[in-house]
Amino acid sequence: MLKRTRLLATVALPIASLSFIWQPVEAAMMRPVLPLAGPARVVPVQAEEGQFGDDLLIPKRRNREDQGNGNEGRQERKRNREDDGGGKNNREAKEQLDRARQERRERKRDEQRQQDDQQKAREERRQRQRDAERDQQRQEENQQRNREERRKKQRDAEREEQRRQDDQQKTREERRQRQRDAERDQQRQEENQQRAREERRKQQRDTEREEQRRQDDQQKAREERRQRQRDAERDEQRQGEERQRNREERQREAERERKRPDETAGRPRRERDKERERIARDPSRTTGTIELPFIDGAAVLDSDKDWDNRRDRSREELRREREEKRRDVRVRVPESDRDAQVGWEGRDRVRYEPGDRERGERRDRRPRYEDRDGWRVQREVDDRFVINFGDRIIVRSDDGRRLSRRATETYYEDLPNGRVREVIERPNGDRVVTIRNRYGEIIQRSRIDRRGREYVMFYAPEIDRDSRPTFVDPGERLPPMRLTIPVDEYIVDTSAEDSIDYRDFLGRPPVEPVERVYSLDEVKYSARIRDKVRRIDLDTITFATGSAEISMNQASTLRRVAEAMNEILDKDPGETFLIEGHTDAVGSDESNLVLSDERAEAVANVLTDVYEIPPENLATQGYGERFLKIDTDAAEQLNRRVTIRRVTPLVKPVAMAE
Repeated sequence: MLKRTRLLATVALPIASLSFIWQPVEAAMMRPVLPLAGPARVVPVQAEEGQFGDDLLIPKRRNREDQGNGNEGRQERKRNREDDGGGKNNREAKEQLDRARQERRERKRDEQRQQDDQQKAREERRQRQRDAERDQQRQEENQQRNREERRKKQRDAEREEQRRQDDQQKTREERRQRQRDAERDQQRQEENQQRAREERRKQQRDTEREEQRRQDDQQKAREERRQRQRDAERDEQRQGEERQRNREERQREAERERKRPDETAGRPRRERDKERERIARDPSRTTGTIELPFIDGAAVLDSDKDWDNRRDRSREELRREREEKRRDVRVRVPESDRDAQVGWEGRDRVRYEPGDRERGERRDRRPRYEDRDGWRVQREVDDRFVINFGDRIIVRSDDGRRLSRRATETYYEDLPNGRVREVIERPNGDRVVTIRNRYGEIIQRSRIDRRGREYVMFYAPEIDRDSRPTFVDPGERLPPMRLTIPVDEYIVDTSAEDSIDYRDFLGRPPVEPVERVYSLDEVKYSARIRDKVRRIDLDTITFATGSAEISMNQASTLRRVAEAMNEILDKDPGETFLIEGHTDAVGSDESNLVLSDERAEAVANVLTDVYEIPPENLATQGYGERFLKIDTDAAEQLNRRVTIRRVTPLVKPVAMAE
C-alpha cells in the first residue's frame, strides 16, 4: 500500500500539477478548461505484491535526481549497481525496466502531446482572449464613441437648451423692453393727453374769453348799431321832408326836361305801363325782352341791354333774334345755392387750400400786372385804368387800396407761375390774403383771423391752371337768358315799401343754374353771368352830376340793407357782395366809367365805415352809362344809381367745398 501511494505521488501528481501550472489564471477565470482531445494516457500502475516495489520507484527518483544532479548522479548509481551485482530476477527486472522506460517514453510522448494540446488550447485561448480583448476594446471604443456622441449630443442639447434659454431670456427681455416702452409710450401718451387736455382747456378758456370778448364786441357793435340806427331813424325822420323835396325837385327837373324841346320833344312821360306791368308779373309767358314796367323803362336784364346797345343791326332785329333763341330755352329755378351749382355729381369734393400754405418771396413794391392780349389802356386815373378791347370798354381798378385803408401793414410776395400774394394785416390780428395770377385776376381771397380760422370769399384755381392771355366772355357760350320769375322778385328798389325783407331777398338762390365757378373778373365783365343773381337798386342814394360823394343823410338809407348783409355774414363770413356803379348818358364813356366806379367804391366805404361790413366781402365795379335804367340820353337821376348783388354762388364752389 505504501508503494502504491508513492507511485501515485511520483507519477500522477506531477502530471496533474503541470496542467495547473501551465494554465493561465485569466483563462481559467474567463472560461472552463477544455477537455483533452483524446483520453488520458496516464495508466495507473499498481504493483503486485513482490513487483514494482521500491525497485521501480527508486529508478524514477534517481532519474529525477539525475536530472537535478547531472551525470554525476548517474555515474554514481551505475557504480552502485555494479557493486551490488545482480539481484535476483535481474533479467525480469531489466525487462520491466525496459517496459517501464517504454511506458515512460509513451507517457512522455502522451504528456508531450497533451502539453502540445494544452499549449495549442492555451494559444487558442490566448487568441480567443486576444480576440475577446480586441472585441472588448472595439466595444469599449464603440462605447467610448457612443459616450462621446452622447456627450456631444448632450453638449449640443445643452447648448441648444442654453440658446433656447438665451432666446427665451432675450424674448423675455424684449417683452420687458416692449412693456417698458409701452409703459413709457402710455406714460407719454397720458402726458400728451394731459397736455392736450390742458391745451384744450386753455383753448377752451381762450375760446370762452374770445367768445366773451366777441360777445362783448358784438354787444358793443349792436349798441353802436342801435345808436347809429337811432341816429339813422332820426336822420330818416328828418329826411322824410328832404325826400319829398327831392321828389318835388325831380318832378320840377322832369318838368324842365319836358319843356326842353331839343332834348325831350316827342318823348312820353315816365308813367307806369299796364302792358309791361302785366308781363312783369309773369315773364315766363313770353320769350321777348322784358322791360321795366314804366314808360321809357329799359330792359330788365343787363345782357338784353348789351344786345340793345349793339350797332351792327337794329334793335328790333336783335330782339327778334333773341326771341327765337329763347323759345328753346327751358329754365329751372334752383331752390338753394347748392342746388344751383350743377355738374358736381360724381366729382371729388373741393378742398380749399390755405391762402398762406405756399412760401413766397417778399417784394419791395406794389406789383404791376401784365396786360391781356388785345387790351389797350386809353386812360389812367389814380389806380384805375380805362381799357378798350374789341368793341367794349371797361374800367379796371385794384381794390387793394380800399381793403388796406385801416391796415397796419400791407406786403406782397411772388409765388410760382407768375402769381402774386397780397397780405393785409389788421390791428385786431386778422389777415386778408389775396392771390392773383399774372394778369391781376383774383384766384383766391380769404380772411384768416387771429385764431387761425380761414374764411374763403373767392376760390377759382382753374383760372390759374388755364390762364388764357385773352379775356373771353363766358356768357357768349350760353343761350339768351329767359327770366321766369316776377320782376319784383328779381329787382328790388330801396324806395319801395318798407315791408321788403332784404335778408330774405339777398339770401335767395340764383334764378337759373350755375354751370361752373367763375372768376370775379368773369362776373364783373359778363352781364350774362351777373344776370343769374338778383339785385337791389339803391335808388335812395342820389349823386350830383359828376359827383361820387354820399352825404350822411343818404348813407342812413342803407341801414336796412346793411343790416341784412350783416345777418348773412354772421351766418357765413365767406359771403361776397358786388357793388355796381352806374351813371346817366351825359358825358364821355371814359369819364362815366371812372365816375361810376368811384360811386360804387363810395357806397362800399360807407357800408364798411358806418355799418362795419368787412371790405374784403365787398367787390366793386363801375359800368358807366352802359346799363341805363331809363332809356334816355339826357340827364336822369334814376340812372345815377348803385346796385347790390350777392354773387357768392358764382365765385366759389358752394356745393362741393369742404
